[in-house]
Amino acid sequence: MNKFVIIWGFVVVAFINGCLAVSPDENTEEFMNSAIITSSVKARLANASGLETLSFTVETLNGAVLLSGFAQTQEQKDMAGKIANNTEGVQRVINHIVVQ
Repeated sequence: MNKFVIIWGFVVVAFINGCLAVSPDENTEEFMNSAIITSSVKARLANASGLETLSFTVETLNGAVLLSGFAQTQEQKDMAGKIANNTEGVQRVINHIVVQ
């Protein structure tokens, strides 16, 4: 599964890189790493039991992952933060998921 996520991340990055400018805060390599981290976090969250109803977005800049969206419980919010934090390449997590 991890190889699939990484390969898919490269495909997405290649497509996005052709369409978007690289952030002024990141060089091309950092941009690609951020895209791979974002893809990995999204995949892990999508496959996590108990987070099926979580509506979220994931953004990454220089190893910092921003989670935003909505959860039904505090436990879902905390779980999402832990999963993101335990993803390879993540240096810190900013969890702005709102519990409804």
